[in-house]
Amino acid sequence: MKDLPLIIGHRGYRARFPENTLLAFSEGFKHGADGLECDVQKTKDGVYIIYHDEELLPLTGKKGTIGQTSYKELKKIKIKGQSIPSLKELLDFIPEDKFINIELKEETLSLDDAEKIAHILKNHKAFNNILISSFKHELLVSFKKNGFKIGLLFEDFNFDNRIFPPLLRVIKYRPWSVNLPIKEFTKNTGITQKLFILLMRLLAIKIIFWTVNTTEDFDAVYNYSYGIITDHVELLLNHKKTRNHNG
Repeated sequence: MKDLPLIIGHRGYRARFPENTLLAFSEGFKHGADGLECDVQKTKDGVYIIYHDEELLPLTGKKGTIGQTSYKELKKIKIKGQSIPSLKELLDFIPEDKFINIELKEETLSLDDAEKIAHILKNHKAFNNILISSFKHELLVSFKKNGFKIGLLFEDFNFDNRIFPPLLRVIKYRPWSVNLPIKEFTKNTGITQKLFILLMRLLAIKIIFWTVNTTEDFDAVYNYSYGIITDHVELLLNHKKTRNHNG
């Protein structure tokens, strides 16, 4: 494994290329990313595709939602000239040696979908480097049963007075990683944060931070993180190299 923390392209190389497209993913790897993060949803006719928002309008200029649109219709829609890829197209593209964080979007996915996606991914060449994450932690159960790495995503993880409900979830699901918002981590730097980091180490649970887009935030989590998810792949890769070189 490469020196930690891994630099993981958020929806590919989102800062420079159309997010969640094969172009964004290929350019992320081309520019040195250790891995990529992407989002899976389901179309009206049951095809799993790579797309973040529920609404199409912000990225495509077309009205409608993913769940109300067929795959055939989606293939006609472009994001700055790029097609919306299917999960199958992503899997055909993924290099075996790259880290892949697949986020399951609860807006269009059910527990049955989780079972189906786990079956699709089970025999993929990159199986050992795939992390499945979601804010809806129930979606991850079938993946853990099938031997996948799972990551608990948290939107609101307050290190001051709301840490116990998330901790109970960590104990319940025993994930491979917890995926935390950088804004909460840098906002709360007291004893509770330090105890949390210690507990994760004792439980052998990795910490991945999102979305880390400045060198200052990178430095704040450099010693604690297995990986950082970023829009700015080159910026943080270069900063990481400088830090590692300087010791």
